[in-house]
Amino acid sequence: MSGLKVVALISGGKDSFFSILHCLANGHEVVALANLHPPLQDGEQSDDIDSFMYQTVGHSVIPLYEKALGLPVYRQAVLGSAVDSNKSYATPRHNDGQVTAAEDETESLLPLLLRVMAAHPEVKAISTGAILSDYQRTRVESVAMRLGLTPLSYLWQYPFLPPYSETSLLDDMAAIGQDSRIIKVASGGLDDSFLWENVSSVRTKGRLVKAMQRFGTLGDGAAVGEGGEFETLAVDGPWPIWKHSIQVDSDDRLVSMGDAGVVSLKLKNARLVAKDPADASVTAASVLERLRQPPMLDNKFAEIQSRIDTEHEASSEDLLQDANEKIDLEHTWTEQHTGNLITVSNCVGRGSGANAQMRDIMERLATDHNVQPSTIVFTTILLRNMSDFGGVNAAYGAGFTTPNPPARVTISCGDKLPKDVHVSLSVVALTGTAQQAKRGLHVQSRSYWAPANIGPYSQAISVPITSVHDSSGPLVVHVAGQIPLVPAIMDFSSADSLSPAAHFKQQAILSLQHLWRIGQIMSVKGWLGAVAFIDRSSEVSGSERARIAVQAWNHAHSPTDQNASGEEDDDEDVDLWEQTHGQYQSYGHSSGTLTERADIRNESIPPIFVAEVEELPKSAPIEWASVGSTALPQSMNTRGHITSKCMCQTMQASCNAESSITSCWVTLYDFPTSILSHTDLGLIDHTGNAYDGSYTIYTTQPVKSEVLPFPQATIIPCYRIWDAEGKPVSVIIAYRSA
Repeated sequence: MSGLKVVALISGGKDSFFSILHCLANGHEVVALANLHPPLQDGEQSDDIDSFMYQTVGHSVIPLYEKALGLPVYRQAVLGSAVDSNKSYATPRHNDGQVTAAEDETESLLPLLLRVMAAHPEVKAISTGAILSDYQRTRVESVAMRLGLTPLSYLWQYPFLPPYSETSLLDDMAAIGQDSRIIKVASGGLDDSFLWENVSSVRTKGRLVKAMQRFGTLGDGAAVGEGGEFETLAVDGPWPIWKHSIQVDSDDRLVSMGDAGVVSLKLKNARLVAKDPADASVTAASVLERLRQPPMLDNKFAEIQSRIDTEHEASSEDLLQDANEKIDLEHTWTEQHTGNLITVSNCVGRGSGANAQMRDIMERLATDHNVQPSTIVFTTILLRNMSDFGGVNAAYGAGFTTPNPPARVTISCGDKLPKDVHVSLSVVALTGTAQQAKRGLHVQSRSYWAPANIGPYSQAISVPITSVHDSSGPLVVHVAGQIPLVPAIMDFSSADSLSPAAHFKQQAILSLQHLWRIGQIMSVKGWLGAVAFIDRSSEVSGSERARIAVQAWNHAHSPTDQNASGEEDDDEDVDLWEQTHGQYQSYGHSSGTLTERADIRNESIPPIFVAEVEELPKSAPIEWASVGSTALPQSMNTRGHITSKCMCQTMQASCNAESSITSCWVTLYDFPTSILSHTDLGLIDHTGNAYDGSYTIYTTQPVKSEVLPFPQATIIPCYRIWDAEGKPVSVIIAYRSA
């Protein structure tokens, strides 16, 4: 994949310059630097301003970076203040929908970047140093999206990627030779003795970790200054990317005492010193080869990959003829109310093509069902042809103008859809005051963490189970369908020498890791079940791909090898607390506090099935779809074979009797020919009443309401379906109470 021409936002701090190195390592070319500085006040320029968005201390040194890195520097004064203080930034608009030059300081980026793009029309991307701050990341993304720039945030979630250390970022800076000095401290754990220390030196890292452990929490980014605990100034980096270093004599570093324990340096007479490398043959490419990039797979998923073999033959079911019957959406525009939720299923539109039909659907949702785009938390889009996706996405996305659009799953069902239906949409939306409780994760930047969601969908949306006032209750976390894009390049990995089955295994595990990482950042404690969609056009048999996907899911819920034996460590001197929370010494790095997030671990393996459809977005080989809960789901209740052809599996997650969620998965091995009631299917509560909630039916054949009593269910037409044991089945009925 060809690289992009990049403008790098720089504050002078360590992260923006380290992010530049990762842009280069990923094949991009940085052609310009951009910086925002304090405005003039009473005819004079302030040394620092109190900004939530921009680091401005040390800004007088910024012009020196032009010669230090050999790149043009463009600068603009920061105007306005933090008008919008929400974590996720809402683009300012007039009543006519047009963007306005607002008073929010974020908007200062707009004229700055327009100047850069006018001078460098080849620029297609913007680099930032965001690590954990949604506040900063979403604001840069807002401006970037408006300008058609791809946001690059390669440091995003860096402390939570292998080797899972709060100081891994500083370790990697030291290893590559980046020298960044602390020029401001603003935390009770730090004082003026930290000023002008190299932030990545072994001594300083140790002091920072020790100081921050007294005032921060594990993984909050305090050890790397992500919460404003300290600020830095990059003064040197690896030759030949850095052609000059920056020096400031001790007499020109003046200590300035501020309010509330803030101490900073005023820098005078900073100067450039030409670098004289000991080895003149060193190239930028050879330097970047030494730059550690987080591995594609976490330790957990790398181990899962080693556990699954691919030396299996296709089962005889793959020789069976596909069921190619069209699946009528017998009941369209059905509406179901459950607590704070409204589900509108099987929406179809008027018009001759997919785009026109989607526009009609979005209009009728608002006018006929009073479902406004801002209330929607999850959508399912069914297409006849995946080639229509671009136009459909534009028509669909036009209505989502507020932060955190809904999570979604998109699949192509081909000719399984009824005649003249080019697109069908099903939505889950919030009603009443529950809308205020919606929380989302919408990362549009490329990183090493998980795929960017560039467009009108979020990685995840969480909503309360009961009411907005029940803050103690568990949350339902709707996660967008995950395909195996390599996050740093937003493309699929090449097969290289892998067999088709081994390559599919790699992609299935990578996309499952995406699901896991999103769940972890959203505080998911357990999954309520999952479906792995696979496409029809593959060299690998359907049954083999189903087997691989199921095994990946099962292994993800099983103990890893290092914990599987249950044997105690023979070394009596090993401190188990230290192993979990203490220091690590690996990957060639110095010690740092471990920050690996708690794993998602249900008490038992949640239900899983595999559904074959026509095609997936970007022609992906697999797409994982799941819903999580922030309360740990209890042991799965398998009600057994209610008949020889039917099985119901039930999971429940709850904090108390009034705040719980029930999830049921009913497997029908053969398509029913006689009426089946809720009781027949096991879809009844402990009082004997039928479950009242949201139903989704995955089916290989037409569904008639005379047979299955779910006229309001969302219908997902499939070509073939396999259960958790790899057996072909006809129908899966999924139920969720909230």
